[in-house]
Amino acid sequence: MRKIVIPLFATILISIGIALIIGGVSPSSALTVNGTQVSQSTVDSDLASTTANPAYLCYLNASALIRSSGQSGLGSINGASTGTYSVSYVSNWLNQEITNQIIHDGVAKLDLSSQATENIAQARLDLLNSMNATLNQVAGTQYACVKSAQDILGSMPKGFVTRQVQAQSDSEVLLAREGGIQLDAASLQKFYAENSSTFDTICVSGVLSADQATSASIRAQIEAGADFATVAGQSSLDASKAKGGQLGCFSPNSGAYQSVIGDVGSLGVGAITQPLASSNKQYVILKVTSRTPTDFASIENAVRRTVLAKDASLAKGAASSLVKNATVTLNPRYGTWKKTSTLTGVLPPPAPPSNSILNAKANLTVPSTG
Repeated sequence: MRKIVIPLFATILISIGIALIIGGVSPSSALTVNGTQVSQSTVDSDLASTTANPAYLCYLNASALIRSSGQSGLGSINGASTGTYSVSYVSNWLNQEITNQIIHDGVAKLDLSSQATENIAQARLDLLNSMNATLNQVAGTQYACVKSAQDILGSMPKGFVTRQVQAQSDSEVLLAREGGIQLDAASLQKFYAENSSTFDTICVSGVLSADQATSASIRAQIEAGADFATVAGQSSLDASKAKGGQLGCFSPNSGAYQSVIGDVGSLGVGAITQPLASSNKQYVILKVTSRTPTDFASIENAVRRTVLAKDASLAKGAASSLVKNATVTLNPRYGTWKKTSTLTGVLPPPAPPSNSILNAKANLTVPSTG
């Protein structure tokens, strides 16, 4: 089956328009959002703790790879001088801090703070589940991370983790309010009942071929009456040929479930897909061998993730409108906060012109004459 990008819920980012005010930042503050200061010490601590933790950096790299569909990772962390950080890493981190604070303010304005507090325990589980889903996406690749989400969060400072969980909870209650689908057990069960077929446990078999033409030819044979299992046993290029092409059964709790759904959609039992692009320029055809209802109690967290994704889609415009009048003041050392057709976020300060940089040869140490 093909790899797909899974949705991330670890601090859901919302693109928003923000009025920028330059200046007026306290020397002890890195930035101010709607009058709330984020201290320089907080930003310094976050940068130090994240860059010094290889396990957390591995997770951030996996997240970047997934967001870019595998096109780019985290990028450079360290700056040109010892003890400094790259401009891109600092800008990305500040973007995260600003967005978190804007969402937190939005939650307070909508009188949802108590809900966010009540949601903290579940938000921590959601954050861990989201992180593990990200880690599972890169498992078995050169970008695989050794530690679990639980271990990674456990290795970070307590205050840092508390703020990440709070941001997760704020995002969830805001999206639920704006998207219109609540996250309490009764609402989740109602959503499940109305969409139960989308949570079926699905069993599939497949035939992997070297190219699209071969895959199409094999599909034509099966459509003409050839037995799928027999053809798979004779022709499939993967290990499943020994089992007549059986690839297994996938419940909504499976890490591969969204990939399976993306491939077979709503096809009924016995139906066969068109040739699907796989890895290494190979193609696969899949057959749905069974669909069985999955009990709500066993997949409640999967239903919750689906609702969050749906709320995120429904709430995008509303959330942008909610925070469009936010005021952000950024320490000029970090650049400015901009929204253009190509950028929403921190615009780093320009590099000094080359003719303003001192000639290194003019700074040679003078030999001692003593």
